[in-house]
Amino acid sequence: MGLLVTPGAHAATRSPIDLQCTAVKTWACAEAKACERRGDEAKESYSFDLVAMTYQAPHDRGAITEFATDDGGFMTFVFSGGRRYVHKNADAGDPMTSFLYMSSHDMRELLCNARYAQDASAVEPGTSRGLTGHYYLTGVMETGSELVLRPDGSFAWFMSYGAADQATEGKWRIDGEAVLLEAGPSAGAEPAFRQLRLRIDHGALLLNGAGKGRYERHP
Repeated sequence: MGLLVTPGAHAATRSPIDLQCTAVKTWACAEAKACERRGDEAKESYSFDLVAMTYQAPHDRGAITEFATDDGGFMTFVFSGGRRYVHKNADAGDPMTSFLYMSSHDMRELLCNARYAQDASAVEPGTSRGLTGHYYLTGVMETGSELVLRPDGSFAWFMSYGAADQATEGKWRIDGEAVLLEAGPSAGAEPAFRQLRLRIDHGALLLNGAGKGRYERHP
């Protein structure tokens, strides 16, 4: 169900919505030994779309299947191929050093530039009002889900998959080109997610940045 920030992972600073990176060093890492720098590294380019939750590498592309942040501004991604990426947040426009773990023996050091969404306060009030309503999930087999975005900034979310039902309520806001759902405190079980980002696409909301899973609004 989407790309969820893990429980308790609320970043103290704004998170970037896009990263453009270049590999500056390649390291060979042996078990129980210090990593050694290779001499054949290429200036390969990588990009990470944190709204669509996808990545583009020199020889492949795919989905970011997990995304977690912590209070120190560190972000950890897991890709569909199992590789892991660790990124340290920084102010907009400032380059940063990050690390991409291709495998347990192969690490790339990246120099990245980040792009940030505009502040929520800068978004015209009418924009959020245009997204309120009752949405139904389409394009996902054997899964039913509804989402209600209310004018007061609150939301209600429900999902049913097989015999399992989940429900979450909280606050929503526009974050760049996406709607960000933030679960509120719950007196019952742990909420299904802490944060969920849905990309805005011509009035619909895309789940996990994929064209198949879409929340379509109904009258």
